[in-house]
Amino acid sequence: MATVGAIYTAPVKSLGLAHPEAVRVEPWGITEDRRFHLVGSLGTLLTQREMGRLVQIKAEYEPEPERLRLLFPGGSGLEGPVEMGAQVVTQIWGRNVAGRVLSGDWNAALSGFCGQAVRLVRSDQPCQCYDEYPISLVSQASIEGLSRQPGAPAGFEARRFRPNFLLAGCGPHEEDSWIGAVVRVGEELLVRVVARDPRCAITTHDPQSGIRDIDTLRLILSYRPSSRAAYFGVYGVVERSGTVSLGDEVVLHPSGEGRLNYPVTR
Repeated sequence: MATVGAIYTAPVKSLGLAHPEAVRVEPWGITEDRRFHLVGSLGTLLTQREMGRLVQIKAEYEPEPERLRLLFPGGSGLEGPVEMGAQVVTQIWGRNVAGRVLSGDWNAALSGFCGQAVRLVRSDQPCQCYDEYPISLVSQASIEGLSRQPGAPAGFEARRFRPNFLLAGCGPHEEDSWIGAVVRVGEELLVRVVARDPRCAITTHDPQSGIRDIDTLRLILSYRPSSRAAYFGVYGVVERSGTVSLGDEVVLHPSGEGRLNYPVTR
């Protein structure tokens, strides 16, 4: 029986992951997930792809009333209400995401850590800062299977793959077989699995330090060859809202009902 083994969110895209015990998933995704993003000195999206050590910063976000806390390596921190400044538009995976730069000391603190001018932006609408799709899933069995490949370390941490939901009780890559189907997560949430997840260089970074340590992409391709990408885990879209808690069952929804808002790909 598949269950939710862990839940991960990133209040600020590319910063360290939060580990809630339960989340509310709306049609657009998890409200607290990737509500904020960073813009670098060139005026473009700044992520772990360009600066791996961003993962060393932890973020905590309360949406009502809105309050953010950043914890930096070494113990320094910054906390306060979310106050809006200038309007900006950021390109994220081909989408124009409208948002506002936060007022206050956030930008100075982040710029000092990054060694370049950085602005912290809150998207005008929640769940706009995902990559391709708003929900990501991967099974612990898939991660353990990767760990058994020649040249792999003894064990990969799930955080390296930054899924929203880590699944327990599956077979290796069982989640791939759900593409095009609807799965029920918990009592209410319905997620249509729409695509395999093409992995990027972030998976080659240690999830604690952000330092590149393992050629994860080469390892994936060594036993899952593809001319397009190193696929690992799956993406989904929300067909019916619901609350998800640790230990909830994940089952194929027999009717497959619900409208398909995104094309099924890969």
